[in-house]
Amino acid sequence: EAELSAAFRNFGVAALAPKAQGVHVFVNAHPAETFSDEFFQSLHGLLALPSKPKLVVEVHESAVVEVDRMRELAERLNSIGVAFAYDDFGAGQARLNELAEVPAHFVKFDMGIVRNLHEASERKQRMVRDLVRMVLELGSIPLAEGVEQEAEAEICRDMGFRLIQGYLTGKPVMVDRL
Repeated sequence: EAELSAAFRNFGVAALAPKAQGVHVFVNAHPAETFSDEFFQSLHGLLALPSKPKLVVEVHESAVVEVDRMRELAERLNSIGVAFAYDDFGAGQARLNELAEVPAHFVKFDMGIVRNLHEASERKQRMVRDLVRMVLELGSIPLAEGVEQEAEAEICRDMGFRLIQGYLTGKPVMVDRL
């Protein structure tokens, strides 16, 4: 699993980075590889590409197991100039303690929270708004995943999300069409 994850990441970044100069390139990491030396060697290789990609590693919630490990990971990533994001925030375990103790550069709110948020109960909207405010106060950038409708994007903007991701902003395309 870790080898396959690295192969996809290496191929994808090598193909995309020349077309994405100056913008962040978000990459996934399999939980089994996130803390390994091989993972960091792979990142070093990507950072050495001629296009010098600005990488953001998406840390899956199942890899966030304890504060000390996350602090170590954040320090290692920072030492090589790589940002990180907590991925799928709000799905499964919230990991609020880790977020408070080791704030990420980005916090990607799970699409299960964002989908049809404009039609959600006032209670749910208040909860999401409060979480977004907390993320901002910690110095992180909140990102809404799975935004497909303009009404979802509008409420996300109103709640303080700084970035959105989803079919509303663009569907996946082949890299040669970028």
